[in-house]
Amino acid sequence: MWRIWLLFDPRRVLVAMTVALVTMVLLLHFIMISGPTYDIDTWAGGPPQPAASTAAP
Repeated sequence: MWRIWLLFDPRRVLVAMTVALVTMVLLLHFIMISGPTYDIDTWAGGPPQPAASTAAP
């Protein structure tokens, strides 16, 4: 295992891993927020209102 660190600079590896993980976390959060289940409008505005009926009684 120690020979791997002779090939790679530990500081660069740790920075690259941090950047990759932060990018992945942000991407996954934005994907989840953009979905209908976790829509920010639904959470902030309360439950969705039923659509108005267009059929005559």
